[in-house]
Amino acid sequence: MYLSGLIAHLRTLIADEALDFVFQPIFDLHRRDVLGYETLMRGPADSPLHTPEQLLRVARDAGLGLVLERLACRRALATFVAARLPGRLFINLSAAMIVDPATAAELQEMVKDAGLPPERLVIEHIHHGEDAADGLDAALRSLVAQGFGLAFDALGADGTAPQPDFVKLAPAHIRQIHSDAHHQQAVAAFVRQAGTLGVQVVAEGVEDSRELATLRALGCDCAQGYLLGRPAADPARQLSRSVAGILLGPLSPP
Repeated sequence: MYLSGLIAHLRTLIADEALDFVFQPIFDLHRRDVLGYETLMRGPADSPLHTPEQLLRVARDAGLGLVLERLACRRALATFVAARLPGRLFINLSAAMIVDPATAAELQEMVKDAGLPPERLVIEHIHHGEDAADGLDAALRSLVAQGFGLAFDALGADGTAPQPDFVKLAPAHIRQIHSDAHHQQAVAAFVRQAGTLGVQVVAEGVEDSRELATLRALGCDCAQGYLLGRPAADPARQLSRSVAGILLGPLSPP
């Protein structure tokens, strides 16, 4: 399907609000219970725009990026509430969405309509080089002042951006960490630094029980990944017995 056809298809999906949402659990490794869920957007299963990457790419090409993100936020919140999921909802937003003057008020209206306090919505943002755009740090501070949580992929280092509530460690830092002393040292130092700032560290992409045991020993606060729960419309609400056993076992150095 050519781009023009994909754009027309996207417009139909948006008009029909034909988006589905799945949720991947994030577990607190200290309390051994669910912290919240990251939401992932999906188009219809038989659509060429099924994945979030495809949806967002075509939306950007069509100048519909903000329209799609606003719809996704509203529908994700409604789906989250309808599923009676506990904890906080993590939603990825682009820099363009965050700096848009209408976003803060719209998010307040969305959480009010969903019956949630702002604190239960965590705005997740991955920093890129182009994020030096004017107004991003001020917009993030405004969201914090209104009660929303923040999750970044790095700690604020320049003194202008607000410090996030959570910082996420990408799967590249987690993979095979149980057998990589260099990664263990780096993650341990990062966890200590985050702790001094009151920031919780979330390890993403945890797929191996040995990785989880090592992260626990290094003091990592939270984790998500296939080992703990796959993205689903009806996701896990508690740890499996085998995973809980890892977190209840003796704490030994990696």
